[in-house]
Parts: sequence; structure tokens; C-alpha cells
Amino acid sequence: MVDDDDFELPELPVIDKGPPPECPMCGEPMGFIDGDWCCVDCNGELLGPETG
Repeated sequence: MVDDDDFELPELPVIDKGPPPECPMCGEPMGFIDGDWCCVDCNGELLGPETG
């Protein structure tokens, strides 16, 4: 049996996102959600992965 506890994960790179862009709909700064810029106010509850 192989012991899977004897390994280390590589260090993740730091992603410089810069300042948030303004939302084209409301003009407020957007947030970085799930790897992309998104406006929480304009998208409301429609954020997040599809659940089927």
C-alpha cells in the first residue's frame, strides 16, 4: 500500500489582479469571484458554479 501522506504541494503563484475594474452597468468596482471580475450588486444570487 502506498502512503499518500508523504508529499508536499507546490507553492501557488501570486496573481497580481491590479485594481478592480468598474462595472459597465452600475459603475461600482467589481469583485474577483471564481477567477474572474464580477459585480455582485448587478448579478445578485446568480453567482457561483452551476449545480445542475
